[in-house]
Amino acid sequence: MADGGKYDFDFSDKVILVVEDNAISFKLISAVLKQVKANVIHANNGRMAIDACGTDEHFDLVLMDLQMPEVDGLEATRQIKQIRPGLPVVATTANTYDENAEACREAGCDAFLTKPLQFRKMFELMQSFFDRQE
Repeated sequence: MADGGKYDFDFSDKVILVVEDNAISFKLISAVLKQVKANVIHANNGRMAIDACGTDEHFDLVLMDLQMPEVDGLEATRQIKQIRPGLPVVATTANTYDENAEACREAGCDAFLTKPLQFRKMFELMQSFFDRQE
């Protein structure tokens, strides 16, 4: 971390949909995203994420936990990609198996991050998606 403990990213004009059923994980991700001024919207499960993406709400990126109740992250990603094909979806999971990464690609995830999240790596990945959107 540079700049006195802060990250050198400014996502103040970005809206991130964080799909995470674990309250502690969400609080951590949200707090770190706020350090880079991102606007954070929370969905507790895949069904809520699908519903949110079916509205007029604007999102620049989705951080998608894979293991959730009701609708898991892979199925939620499939449905979100049908609604908003150009919306980047980044899978987040504690599972590091190769077949999990392959399942993510097949579901339409644009990238894959393992937990615990490395925040600088996450921000760099997010920036790469935002650069393509401009």
